[in-house]
Amino acid sequence: MEEITSEIAGYRFRDDALLLNALTHSSYLHEHTAEADARDFERLEFLGDAVVDLVVGEELFRRFPDATEGELTALRAALVSSAALADVGRRLGLPERARLGRGEEETGGRQRAGLAASLYESVVGAVYLEGGLDEARQVVRRTMGDAIAATATLTRRSPKAALQEWAQAERHPLPMYRTLSVTGPEHRRDFVVEVAVAGNVAQGTGPSKRAAEEAAAQKLLEVVTK
Repeated sequence: MEEITSEIAGYRFRDDALLLNALTHSSYLHEHTAEADARDFERLEFLGDAVVDLVVGEELFRRFPDATEGELTALRAALVSSAALADVGRRLGLPERARLGRGEEETGGRQRAGLAASLYESVVGAVYLEGGLDEARQVVRRTMGDAIAATATLTRRSPKAALQEWAQAERHPLPMYRTLSVTGPEHRRDFVVEVAVAGNVAQGTGPSKRAAEEAAAQKLLEVVTK
């Protein structure tokens, strides 16, 4: 494992303890109980997840002024999926710099995509805590800017398509849609549809089955990409 340095993604940490926190897996602390004041990265990961969502959302909102909420949600879901963030974390070499317990190391934890994605979010959370939103925004832009820019060349996807792509990227079964009810006169139908994937469920309504499915997919995207 590389020696811990104070710079990541162009940001230099002033607080070495905070950086160590961002790179420390819970398995390390379980095996190093003498480090009583140390913490794992999970709380920073929680914070960083929110910051990444915000910055990516800001960028998409600015770049696509005529995009609908559903289209923006779909684009953001692809950019902040675990698979996409794992690619960023690996590119920065974060798994190699992480502090893991011996058991986690021996079972291949350093190669897991989930670790790379979590480390990226925890580092962004640490930058936010120390440097504020502007510094965190710059880190996200530097590390995800190419992926965000690439969305300009993509055909905007519907929420249904984006939810399916998210499920495939996360290796979940495909989303399942179920019509719960159809009410109203024939010329003014109101469909209620439920969608489920990976234990998550959401409902949507619309004047057609397709519209209700899209509405349900959009709501579920907002849940699974948080």
